[in-house]
Amino acid sequence: MSDGGRRTGWAELASGETVELARSGQRCAARILDFIIVSVFDVAVALFIVLGESDDAEQIADRLTGVFLWSSVLFLVYEVVQVALWGRTLGKRMVGIKVVNAAHGGVPGWGKAVGRWAIPGLVYLIPIVGPLAALLCYISLTWDRVYQGWHDKAAGTLVVRT
Repeated sequence: MSDGGRRTGWAELASGETVELARSGQRCAARILDFIIVSVFDVAVALFIVLGESDDAEQIADRLTGVFLWSSVLFLVYEVVQVALWGRTLGKRMVGIKVVNAAHGGVPGWGKAVGRWAIPGLVYLIPIVGPLAALLCYISLTWDRVYQGWHDKAAGTLVVRT
C-alpha cells in the first residue's frame, strides 16, 4: 500500500491490485444508516424486555442489563456476519462501499470481521473513557494515509468504493 506517503484516495493491495478507497463521509453515512437499521429492531426488543408487569426497581435494573446485553449481541452479529460473508453491511451497500482484506482485496472472512468489530466494540465497554476511545478508533481514519481506522489496521482491512 504505497503511494509515497500522500493521501490520494487509492491504495495498492499486497496482491498488486489498486483500489479506490472509501472516504470518511461515506463511512460515516454507512455507520449512521447501520445504526438506524439496528436500532429499529433494538428498540422493539428493548421495549418488550423493559415493559414488564413489575415496577420493582431491581427488576427494572435487571431488564435494563438485559437490554444492554441484547443490544451488544445484536450489533456484533449484524456487523460481523455481514462483513465476514459479503464485506459489507446494509448501510455500506446503500452508500456503495465495502470492507476488503488488505492483502488480496477479497472478503475479509470471520477472523478479520471479528477483529475489526472487537477493537471499538470492546474498547467501548471500558467505564467512562470507553465511548470516547471507541469514537477515536473510528475518527483515526481521517488522518491516516489510506483512511484506515485503528480497527482496520488491527484487522488488516481497507474500506473501498464499489
